[in-house]
Amino acid sequence: MAKPKRMSDMFASSAEKSSTYTPAVTATPYSSEGPTLPIAGADTEHAGGRQRKARKIDSKEAPVGETRSPTSHPALYEPWTLLPTEILKQINAQKRLRGKHNVVPIVFTKNQNVKAGINRLKIFLGASETPKNSLDKPTALQEKDSVIAVSAQGDGSAKLVSIVDVARRVVAPTPKEKELGENINKWCLYTSLASIEVEKKKGSPSEKMSISQPDEMDQDMHEVDGEGDAFEPTVADKADQKKGDSQNRMIKTPVLTIWITKKEIPAFKSAFGEQTFEVKSLPRDD
Repeated sequence: MAKPKRMSDMFASSAEKSSTYTPAVTATPYSSEGPTLPIAGADTEHAGGRQRKARKIDSKEAPVGETRSPTSHPALYEPWTLLPTEILKQINAQKRLRGKHNVVPIVFTKNQNVKAGINRLKIFLGASETPKNSLDKPTALQEKDSVIAVSAQGDGSAKLVSIVDVARRVVAPTPKEKELGENINKWCLYTSLASIEVEKKKGSPSEKMSISQPDEMDQDMHEVDGEGDAFEPTVADKADQKKGDSQNRMIKTPVLTIWITKKEIPAFKSAFGEQTFEVKSLPRDD
């Protein structure tokens, strides 16, 4: 006959079983706040390299030579054509501006890179050397009465003013260089304002809908009256309407031009006022 177990032995055996029991691990439920899987097709291995390449491309400076922007009006590359008639007559009589022979046009837009614009002005003012990987200086700068004409239209005017202002401070000589007085040249600056006609930017789709589609009530009244076919537009009316539409598509936008030259221009001084600034030029190789 089996010997009966004590109560203390029974409790001890149950404690041992509970100590060796390991609960099942439940899977963590999915949460949108936790980490997610990578996007299919995304090249994460070369993403950093592409960003570095993009930064290098953006950091490259624009060449020194003239580069025409498709958004700029052609007249900005011949800024003397925007001058008032009286001033243009005086300048032509004095032979001060000779077109592309002694005028170097520079055109800035609202997206102009500030650093590239400052470096270009430094080179044209003789305060910096021309980079080897860029184009040569314009031949008009070799003239003794050369004029640098920096222009911008519309929203680009603010960018133009800031670039010229910073460039003037960068090329200015230090107090010590002023004492020595070597290779310091005085430049004259004139600011003129003109305007050009450009095509009006297209409006939003909602504006087009409101202009092109008449009100339903007006359309119904038009059909009820039956007057739609009573008056047909003549050839003259169509021509006037076409002319009016073309005029409505064109608007005037301001053009700011800053003229910089070593030799004074009296006609500009009396019409626009004159500012002067000093430039610490590089020594010439004689």
